[in-house]
Amino acid sequence: MTRPAADAQAARGTDTRMRWMDMLRGLAVLLVVVLHAADIPMSNDSGSREWSHINRYFEPFRMPLLMLLSGMLLPRALSKPVSHYATGKLAAVVWPWALWMVGYGVLVHHAGPGNPDYWLTGGSYLWFLGVLTMCYAVGLLFKRGVSHPHVLLIGAPMLGVTMLTLRHVTDWDLTLINRFLYYGAFFFLGAALTHLVIRWARAPWPVILLLAAPAAALSHLGVSEVQLRFGTLYSAATAVLGLAVLLWAAPRLYRYRLLPQPLLRLLEWSGRNSIVIYVVHMPAVVLTHRLLSASDLEPFAHVGLVTAAGLGISLLAARLRPWTGWLYMFPRR
Repeated sequence: MTRPAADAQAARGTDTRMRWMDMLRGLAVLLVVVLHAADIPMSNDSGSREWSHINRYFEPFRMPLLMLLSGMLLPRALSKPVSHYATGKLAAVVWPWALWMVGYGVLVHHAGPGNPDYWLTGGSYLWFLGVLTMCYAVGLLFKRGVSHPHVLLIGAPMLGVTMLTLRHVTDWDLTLINRFLYYGAFFFLGAALTHLVIRWARAPWPVILLLAAPAAALSHLGVSEVQLRFGTLYSAATAVLGLAVLLWAAPRLYRYRLLPQPLLRLLEWSGRNSIVIYVVHMPAVVLTHRLLSASDLEPFAHVGLVTAAGLGISLLAARLRPWTGWLYMFPRR
């Protein structure tokens, strides 16, 4: 194969991988909207217990998947000069985090940005962007080794295991730090898997069944056991098993078009606009819940309307992104 042909094939492979990664990212962020739509009404006894229980099946995998997919992009980001790397993350992660923390705190959150606890938790639901910021900062440790895949392949998992262990054995009352130690571990796991994910997609299906069975069983047990859902080595094991299955299945779902094309395109598009959906959904969910609180709707109908509003408003905001880009990235000339 000639060099231009090889480059073209590599480009097509990269494009395909980015598209199924977008599909997974879109699925995860839409599940986050559904989760919060179910949980917020539950706090005032107007939600659906069954809906909340269904959400718990996905909880061990949802945010770890978002972090892992973000980490898979770290090697490419580190290949840029440090100045470009830093300004890019300040514009695309720190800017929307700070902007929406202030906006959400003033307009929606009762405590407001004047409460130090609000900042220490990363701004309520916006903690995800805070954890990403910390991960990208720590990720600079691998800058010199980015041209050597073995550095990431060995060093990033070691860092992730250290973070998980520290989170497991400590009992700090520092919400953002705890989440960084737990979810950040999946970020660095993703960085290590960047060069292996294509090989993993060729694993034989019996191996995947051996992973899927305990993942499903642990997910079911986690409905009633929080230690299997978040913050422990046990929940991390549940997440790793499930993520391994997803990384194997996603390329096949995309390659063989096993999902309806409209749904596939929606998930890909949602993944490319995940930052918009993530920051917009919670204000939409909370404000819709408050508007409906005075009504006498049945719990299931209440949660259904809140979910529909959260999804609809978030997707509409993503559609309007070309005209509102400064809300999600620092405006540049």
